[in-house]
Amino acid sequence: MAASSWIFLFQTSHIQFPGGIYGTDGKIIPIEKIVNYFNGFQCPSLRGKPKLFFIQACGGEQKDQGFEVDFESPRDETCQGSIESDAIPFQAPSGSVDEPDAVASLPTPGDILVSYSTFPGFVSWRDKVSGSWYVETLDSVLECYASSEDLLTMLLRVSDIVSTKGRYKQIPGCFNFLRKKFFFLCK
Repeated sequence: MAASSWIFLFQTSHIQFPGGIYGTDGKIIPIEKIVNYFNGFQCPSLRGKPKLFFIQACGGEQKDQGFEVDFESPRDETCQGSIESDAIPFQAPSGSVDEPDAVASLPTPGDILVSYSTFPGFVSWRDKVSGSWYVETLDSVLECYASSEDLLTMLLRVSDIVSTKGRYKQIPGCFNFLRKKFFFLCK
C-alpha cells in the first residue's frame, strides 16, 4: 500500500481589527467597520495616503500583573542547526501563476495603521489626574520625537514607556499595514 499524504487547508475567519466602540445610542460599532470606511475601495480620495487610528479603550477586563525580569540585557543566542518554516510551501497548479497586473494597483487595506492602548482582553489604565497612560505617553513621545523619528519607532517608545508603569501592566500595540515609513512634517 503506497503512502499518501493529505494536505488540509483551513480557512480561519478572523477580525482584521479587534474591538469596538460604543456609540451614543449604546450600540457597539466594530473598529473593523470604522477602519474599512477609509480603505482604498470605500474611500477613493484617500487611496495611497496613510490612515492612522489611535484607539484608547479597554480591550477587556483582564488585569495583567506582569512578570519579574532580570535587569541584564538579553543575550543573542545563535540557533543551532537549520531553520525552516512550519508552513507547507505553496505550489500553484501549472498555468495558473499570478501574472503581473496590467494596471497598477494597491491592496485595499494598504496604508492603514490602527494603534491600540492595550492588548485585546486587557484593561487600559489611566491616572485620575493626568489621564490615560497611553494617550499621555503618546502625546509626550510625539512632542519630543515627531521632528526626527518615524511613527513606528515612536510607537515602540510608547509601548516601552507604558509597559513599565504601575502595579498592573499594559502594553500598547498596533496593526500596521503602512507601506512606507511615516514621518510628521514638523517645523
